[in-house]
Amino acid sequence: MRLKIQHITRYSYSSPVHDNHSELRLMPINDERQTCTDFSLTVTPLANISYYNLPTGRVHHFNIRPAHAQLTVTAASKVITPPIDSVAELPFGSAGISSYDSDIVREDYAEYLMPTERVPRGLPFDDLIQIASSAVDAPDAPSFILSLNRVLHRVFTYRKGATDVDTPLATVLETREGVCQDFAHLMIAICRHLGIPARYVSGYLFTRGPERQGVDTLGGAGEKALEKLGIAQPADWQAPNGLVDGGAMHAWVECLLPDGRWHGFDPTNCLVVNDAYVRVHYGRDYADVPPTRGIYAGTATQALEVSVTITEDGA
Repeated sequence: MRLKIQHITRYSYSSPVHDNHSELRLMPINDERQTCTDFSLTVTPLANISYYNLPTGRVHHFNIRPAHAQLTVTAASKVITPPIDSVAELPFGSAGISSYDSDIVREDYAEYLMPTERVPRGLPFDDLIQIASSAVDAPDAPSFILSLNRVLHRVFTYRKGATDVDTPLATVLETREGVCQDFAHLMIAICRHLGIPARYVSGYLFTRGPERQGVDTLGGAGEKALEKLGIAQPADWQAPNGLVDGGAMHAWVECLLPDGRWHGFDPTNCLVVNDAYVRVHYGRDYADVPPTRGIYAGTATQALEVSVTITEDGA
């Protein structure tokens, strides 16, 4: 797909602020899965923008010294994502979850196995793991993770505004509702609990375009396990009409599978990541990938508005 993305972020301050230093993680990654053919970044008030590259993506930064009551950042991108059959690429029939129990995995991928403040250890995941396991017979690792993706989509409800960036994962488990960030953190926490390296991905999801169909079903054993939690039998689920992205940046998960590759899963939408997704940055959790982050001098409070528009690029 050829996609055009416009991402506008506007901060309004209750009184003028100064010495406003900001970091931005807004430029799509260039790799074998996608090509960013064009990217521009404008800031109002005007500022000199610099950047540095990390293995996980590019970080832009700037500083505005004069007093100002509003800050607007506009990022415009053009990205090409080649068509892929993302489910067919999963290495079904490969090793099971026990294959991750090795010193090589623990040492080479320690960064994506350790707990973080947003993805802590010790949360009650047993029911979710049991449901995901019961939905597949003698699961290999890809089958289990695909099942887990479906379980989280079914058990938890997406509700915009249900949580914020500081809501603990324990609260999400209790209320069974949240936003894409929470779905991603839940899946990461469960995978790491089982020794499966998993990382948080921030990017964009194109929610319109050619139909992509899928049925949200777990099979007989999985459905019975869900019934014990009071989760109703599903209706057929279709994409992209039912897709959610929150009207801003989206979040999903990449898991290391036994083929040695990272594969993307979106529990919010019950999808394996395909060409409608644009990767911008990845890390251990949301704290590594916020689209904007900054500090300023002054006692003002701030209000944030975000607008993301994604269209197909006919060029």
